[in-house]
Amino acid sequence: MKIWNFSVLLISLLLLGGSVKALLSYWQYDEIAADVAQMMLHQVSTDDIRASVREAIAADNPEDARMYLRLAKTFGYTIAPTEFEAKLQELESPFNTARRTVNDFSTGFIDGKAESGAGVAGAITSDFTVVGDVRDLWEQYQLYAQNKPVNELVVTLAGVGIGLTAATVASAGAATPAKGGVSTTKLAARAGRLTPDFQKLLLKQGSDVFNYKAFMLAARAERGMDGVGKAALKAYNPQAVKALQQTAEQVNNIRKASSTADALHVLKYVENSGDLVRLEKLTLKYGAGTKGILKLLGRGALGSVRILRKSVELLLSGLVTLISSLSTLMSLAGLRRTSSA
Repeated sequence: MKIWNFSVLLISLLLLGGSVKALLSYWQYDEIAADVAQMMLHQVSTDDIRASVREAIAADNPEDARMYLRLAKTFGYTIAPTEFEAKLQELESPFNTARRTVNDFSTGFIDGKAESGAGVAGAITSDFTVVGDVRDLWEQYQLYAQNKPVNELVVTLAGVGIGLTAATVASAGAATPAKGGVSTTKLAARAGRLTPDFQKLLLKQGSDVFNYKAFMLAARAERGMDGVGKAALKAYNPQAVKALQQTAEQVNNIRKASSTADALHVLKYVENSGDLVRLEKLTLKYGAGTKGILKLLGRGALGSVRILRKSVELLLSGLVTLISSLSTLMSLAGLRRTSSA
């Protein structure tokens, strides 16, 4: 009898363990993205939208002004576009458009500093010709040689950029999305628009791909700007690019769904990989309006709600766990009575 009770207890314990494990596996949460439409309705007023349009016009930025007017239409704000049309047409005249485009593109290409679409286009163009990456590496190496603070993230992304440029050529363009994302992220880093936490994530992913210290030593041996690219390739490890490549391609998707200039603005709201995933989804849905939404709502637009996943399996697992627990207690009681006898 004692052996029988012990066998029943053992089986009950095994069933209890299995049912508890099953129960825990179903005790999961779904991440539900923030309802941006409801947030816009309750947190942003018509006056807020109108003020944003005026601010963009005052900053000689008709693109942003048009963006806010589109958001007003999308979310049902009562703003008549004709209210601002005369001023917008003045800013969008052929002369003013050409002036902004030429000045901004030149500044972006030469200095890598960009705010507008044309400026970012210039900076990106310089990066895709390796000029921008070599320029950034040389600038940072000069700081290193003078024992001045170096932006390790810019060095890392520029070094990875050179490696991806070579990979883009070798793969007939297959590495282009990753290259576009790395260049965009580097521009944001240069402009100081990345959060400390996101910078740490990028450095963690990038340090496996690009050996910062090895590059500095190699650059010192090369002695000159012409050798910076060679030094970067020596420090580049294409076998470790997978994690950073995924992040870079997400950034590139954000850039393509909106614009590179907008991507520089919205990346400042990203703190972790989860934020980046939600930003990518938000941008794929709202496109060029994403920058305006984040300016009006802040990081709340990237938030999410955790909802307990309810299912038949969860209820069944709970029931089995309860039965197994009762069976185990009864087996223990029977074994105890047998021992007493």
